Amino acid sequence: MKLEDWKLQPLKKSGSKKGAVTTTTSDGIKVQTMVATKNNRKVILHRVEKTLPNGKKEIFIIKASAKDLEINH
Repeated sequence: MKLEDWKLQPLKKSGSKKGAVTTTTSDGIKVQTMVATKNNRKVILHRVEKTLPNGKKEIFIIKASAKDLEINH
């Protein structure tokens, strides 16, 4: 799948032949993780979906790249 110029691929569990890594918490928050690549640059995207008590859903994307996660001490 492509989003603008980014190529998206689901992140798979090690040794798994099934689909993307999806995590659901006890309070109904579902997180899907995927890798986006563009010009030899990779970022990790987390698609977060939360169902509100009134039945509506909130969906947002969290981006993380190696540079964003770098910690210098």
